[in-house]
Order: sequence, then structure tokens, then C-alpha cells
Amino acid sequence: MKAEDLKPFFRSIIGSNRMKNLLIIMMFAFSYGAFSNQGGKNVAIVKLSRGTASVTGPDGKTENIKKGMWVEEGAIIKTAPKSFVKLSFIDKSSMNVGPKSELKIEKFSKKDAGVINVLTGKIRSKVTKDYLQMDKEKSKLFVKSKNAVMGVRGTDFMFSTNRKTGNTTTVLFEGSIVFNKLPKGAVRDLERVVNAGRKIVPGQVSVAMRNKPKPTLPAKMNSKQFSKLMANVNLAESNVKKAKAKRSPVPPGLSGDVVASDPKALKEEIKKVTKINVTEVPKEEIDVKASKGFKDGLDEKPADGVMVHVETGAVIQPANDAVFDSNTGEWVSSSMGDVNAAGEYIPPEQINITSDGSFVTETSDGKLAVIPGMGTDIQPVDQMQTFDDAPKVELPPEVQRAVAGDLEQQQNDSSSSSESIEQPSQEEFKQQESSEAGESNDQTSFKEPAPLIPDDVIETGTLIKPDDGGRFPSADGSKDSADGQLCTNCVPVLPDRPPTEGPPTSTGPGGNFNNPAKLPAGNGRTKLRININ
Repeated sequence: MKAEDLKPFFRSIIGSNRMKNLLIIMMFAFSYGAFSNQGGKNVAIVKLSRGTASVTGPDGKTENIKKGMWVEEGAIIKTAPKSFVKLSFIDKSSMNVGPKSELKIEKFSKKDAGVINVLTGKIRSKVTKDYLQMDKEKSKLFVKSKNAVMGVRGTDFMFSTNRKTGNTTTVLFEGSIVFNKLPKGAVRDLERVVNAGRKIVPGQVSVAMRNKPKPTLPAKMNSKQFSKLMANVNLAESNVKKAKAKRSPVPPGLSGDVVASDPKALKEEIKKVTKINVTEVPKEEIDVKASKGFKDGLDEKPADGVMVHVETGAVIQPANDAVFDSNTGEWVSSSMGDVNAAGEYIPPEQINITSDGSFVTETSDGKLAVIPGMGTDIQPVDQMQTFDDAPKVELPPEVQRAVAGDLEQQQNDSSSSSESIEQPSQEEFKQQESSEAGESNDQTSFKEPAPLIPDDVIETGTLIKPDDGGRFPSADGSKDSADGQLCTNCVPVLPDRPPTEGPPTSTGPGGNFNNPAKLPAGNGRTKLRININ
């Protein structure tokens, strides 16, 4: 009912007893106002829903999401495994909510910057160009998690956070975003926090880790993973969870750093290892120093070509067996895993990733061991150890059982249906309300789950080094995948991949996160003419 519809009624009741009529009008107006304000402000409509998802309104009422229903400002959306929701906002921006995700629409309007609070899981969003015209110097949309915040000044991005790891990942496909850690305590000026953050350009990735004060400096994402993620608009998942062994482009006895180095040095190294005479073919000079990654105080940058386990925020860096691909401007390692059709990182056969981002492997006697620092410690490419070479710590029996149960649960989740979903608790919902009021940025102040592998286990556990006599099954990337034999005649050539659309960029020496340094044009490569005696 609209206010205009009440005018005839108001006129009909006005008579000689004006005081009595005035009281009646005031009572009716109060009742009408209370009735009209029962619902919140509609800000988005569900355009598509697959699997099982729910929405909890500002009044705390929860219902299943259906196509065509409106979602109010202040609502919490939650999806089950293998489920997906597509939202269209009032400004025509779109947002896709992936499986096992939970978010709150804290604020959204056509005039002011909106605030989306991702509690766990991942989203893919495209912000309309009209929305971006509000003020080019300010963020048009804020997307935040428990430990990070992103100011959207571009149009197409992915944002993922994990409640267990506390890590938050962002990948930019088009436009511009600024990314920063979110300080603890009351945060009312998100723009100020964002302005002090990392500026990310298309093709780059940055991760804000729970135990580090700054996000990683933006690095060029592995081009294969980037292109797969870019195409995966609906955040679909793949059943392929393990990478096949690949032959390394680096011969046994050489490092990837040597292969990508000066041709004269490379020729001498090949002579030593393979007893082959090599004739050098001139090539253009390529500056790869900026792409190797570095650590400079609190600033850490992974090597260009980095992969990310989006679900946990674990960073998989190119190892010291990698070679530099001048076409894509990135380091390529054959031993650190691969990506599937959905753009998800998949580890080598002997490696598993727990739900809280730890990398574990099985010893030759069937015990589980963890690889300390893998996924979190940022190292330059020439110092980054492969899975096989990295030291491991054998886990105590009780921790092994917990890890085995976690891996089994992940397996069950990937094969289960999306029939049920755990609704947000009233405690969680109330804590969301206090967060929105600016009391704290700790969206879920209830206790976080304890880590599967406690820090003291890693610090005091039994250290097993790779040279301890074959305790670990080898998955040497230098083995030929066809017959399992070492490729004794491997030729160290750079991978032949077409260039990506975006120019290679880096934030290493010679650049900063506001003005990334560009790598030289990548049309030169090392060419070798080999004579085998």
C-alpha cells in the first residue's frame, strides 16, 4: 500500500471533531510506518542458483535461496559443497558465490561504496562501468575478510578466504584493485586502509596471510592457472585432484637458474654434465632478476609464475629447478604440481594439502610427514626447494590420525552431493551485526579451529632430510612420464608457450606496487645446436 492510496481515506474522516480525527490519523500513520519498515532494503536479485544455498535476512530468518528472490542489505548468504549462486545487484553489477562459501552484504547502494564481507569461501564479481564513474580516486566497492580488505577500482576479480587458515587471496582479471591487511579492532575508514595497500594489475595475484603483517607483493600468476581461473566464471570445481609427473626441461645435474642464465655459462655447464659439445646461437639479453622474487624486510614477493591453492591461500612458488619462459615472463617448474581445468592447483601424486593449508607426504614406511613452511615461506626462485628436496618433519601418531581424517573428509566432500547446508548460528549472526556497527573487524570472534599440525610439532618433531636413505617415494620431475626412466638426453630449451594478453610485470627491483617494473619484450630465447659424439 502506498501513501497516495490513503489520501481519500484521510479526507473522508476529517470532520468537526478535529482533535479526535487527528489522533486517529496519527495512530494509523504510526501503524502504517511500522508495517512498511518491516522489510529491509532490497539490493540484489538471485539470477541463478544451483545445488543448495540459504539466505539469512536482517531479522535472523533463514530460507532456501531460489531463482528470482530478492536479497536484502544485511543478509548472509551461505552455499553448500557443489553449489553456486549468481547475484545481480541494483547497479547491474554481478557477483558469483562459489561452493562452501559464506558472505554478508553489509552495505550496498547506487551512490556510495558498498561493503561485502566474505566470511569463508570465494566470490567472482564484475562491477559495472557506470558504478565505477562515481569517483575515480576512490573505491567503488569494498570486499573484506577477517584479515584483509580490497578496494575495487576495476571490473573483474576473484576474492577467496579460508576461515581455518586465515589467509585471503585475490586475483585480478580486468581493471584495478588495491589490497591490504585489515588491522584488528574497530575499522571505520576502509578507504584509508586500502590506500596504504598493494595495487594489483590484471594477471597478478596477492595473498594476505594470517601470520604476516603485509600481503605478498603482487606477482605474475602462472599463466595456465590464470587463464583457467579467468574462464571459470561460475567457480566450478574439477574432479582432477592430482598432477601427473612431467619431464623437466632441466637435465639432471643442472639448476633452472643456470639454464636461464647467460648462454656461455650454460654451454660450459652442459659440457660438464652431459659431455656434449654445444655451439651457442646468439639471443637477445633478457633481464630476469626482477622476476625471481625476493624478501626485503616485511615486503615479500613470490617469483613470477607463482601458483596459488585458492581454497587455503597456500602459495606454491616455482622451485630452483624452474626455467624462465621469456614468452610469458615467468618461471616454470615441472616438479611443483599443476592446475586442472577449473584453475585449481593440484599437487604432485606424493603430496597432499590439508584443509588448513599444510603440505604433507607419506614416508616409505607409511607414516605422514609435514613439509615445514611450504606454502607460506616466500623465497627467491633459486633458493626455493622442490617438494622432494625440502626437509620433512615426521608427525606424532595422534597428529597423523587427525591429518588422515582431514584428508578423508576432503575426499568425501568432493564426492558428496549438495543436499544439506549448516545454517549460520544466532551467535554468529549477532557477531556479524556488531561487526557492521564498527565495533570490531573480527567477524567471527568465537574461537578459531585449532591447527591440525601444532607449531610445536614442527619445531620439536623428528626432522627427516632427503638424503636420509630414501624415506620418501620420489616423484622426480626429470623422469620421463612414459617409461619412468631418467631423460638422459634432455635438451634445456625454454617451454614454447604463446604470450599472454597482458604484459609481464613485476614489483621487484626497479619497480614498486604502484608502478610495477615491466620485463623486457619476450621474443628472445636460448637456442642450442647440439652435436652428440
